[in-house]
Amino acid sequence: MLISRAGFLRGLAATTATLPLTARATPAEIDSLGAFQVDGKIDGGKPWTATPGTGAAPLRFAVIGDNTGVARPGVFDQAMVQIGWLKPDFILSVGDLIEGYTDDKARIAGQWAAIDRSIAKAGVPFFNTPGNHDIDNEETWAAWIERHGTGYYSFRYKGALFLILNTEDPVQSLPLKITKQINDMVDLMAKDPDKAEKSMNDYMDRRNSGAQHDTYAEAEKANISDKQLAWIRDTLARNPNPAWTFVIMHRPAWKMASPAFAKIQGMLGARNYTVFAGHTHYFTHEVLDGHDLINMGTTGGFKTQDGPGTLDHTMLVTLGPQGPSFANLRLKALMDVAGESGQVRAY
Repeated sequence: MLISRAGFLRGLAATTATLPLTARATPAEIDSLGAFQVDGKIDGGKPWTATPGTGAAPLRFAVIGDNTGVARPGVFDQAMVQIGWLKPDFILSVGDLIEGYTDDKARIAGQWAAIDRSIAKAGVPFFNTPGNHDIDNEETWAAWIERHGTGYYSFRYKGALFLILNTEDPVQSLPLKITKQINDMVDLMAKDPDKAEKSMNDYMDRRNSGAQHDTYAEAEKANISDKQLAWIRDTLARNPNPAWTFVIMHRPAWKMASPAFAKIQGMLGARNYTVFAGHTHYFTHEVLDGHDLINMGTTGGFKTQDGPGTLDHTMLVTLGPQGPSFANLRLKALMDVAGESGQVRAY
């Protein structure tokens, strides 16, 4: 599926007034701004595996959805191989790479080590966004900071500004009973994937029919602190005229009646921007005030419902002179020269 925001705006202009847009960088300026630049200082670990090299436009990057909770074996690992075939400038995760929900430091370290091995197969830089499975208590937060240095950050590349936000600020812990259920299912998925998938499907059917009370859903909210909001305001003020602004967060705050997101929208104002999120394990695309809001599906995480938005995929984004275009690539249909995807359990 190909979504062209430029095409949407052309159609919109035929029926309503032209949307106010701030000046953005020209193609020549995008070329001259090709170098990767971190906006600010990050101490210690870095939230990326490597920085993309300097190069001319266009900017091309791949966005991936949640690997967890309850990752189906092999989906994320093979996705990294498949995205490597596309040779994007880098990969952007919307969060939930590890299962988390544990205070066992060895278990946390082992989960991150497994993710590192998979990411290495892509052969391109990888940028992290914290999700609720990645940081949910003091131990997972400490591991995140040690590895990635910060919960939110920004950078500029090929004329675009990227804001990576933290919707777990502060972290949101779950009751011990719920975390035990999650970890029991994670262990079962590792031992007997077929049995685990059947059990998870039965649970989701009961939950979606209302037959089972969902404590997890009651905790659904996006936490974005006042300190982070101040940082967003300052970052946008330092970068008033990028070619485009991409905002990445884990929880789709626009679906959660988030006062913080309303403030962020106000800060973004009339600039050109696109928002990506994950968390729901169900793909949706909305256009709000002329801006694309994209809720990614999964890249390994277990489904939460049946429907057209249940899919394992990646979104390949290309930024051209008229704005970004989006190629929504289902992993089962992303094949090599021999016509093989390598996916076994992908949706």
